[in-house]
Order: sequence, then C-alpha cells, then structure tokens
Amino acid sequence: MSIATTHKKPAKSTTRTRIPKSIKAGILGGQMLTGQALLIDMQAYHKKVAATPESAMAFLTRLGVMTSDGKAKKLIRG
Repeated sequence: MSIATTHKKPAKSTTRTRIPKSIKAGILGGQMLTGQALLIDMQAYHKKVAATPESAMAFLTRLGVMTSDGKAKKLIRG
C-alpha cells in the first residue's frame, strides 16, 4: 500500500513586507504595507522602540542579541 500525499506549491515571493501581528502596526492594523506607508510605519516603530532605554533593551532582548540582564549575547560560536 502506498500513501498518497498532496504537495502544495510554495507561495510566490513578493516584494511586499508583512508586519507581524506582535508588532501591532498602527497604520493598517497588520496588513501588508508598501511604499511610503511602510516607511512611515517603520519610522513610528523606531520612535516607539528608541523612546526609553528600557524599551530599547526590551526590543534587543526580543530580537535575541541581548540577555535579560543587559549583556550582549555571543551570536557567533567558535
């Protein structure tokens, strides 16, 4: 007996950027943004993240480049 499997075609790549829901994009509520709207959203998020040292550290921790106690993680092992 053989088990038949169906394979879906991979999605076509696009030049549009999808904003993750975790960021909670304010302009279009997480929809795909393009052009000037994307730049405006990115600038707004930058201001939000860079507003205080605490928010910057929280961002770097979520990004995975800083530990929760404020030390830089070693990203390249060797």
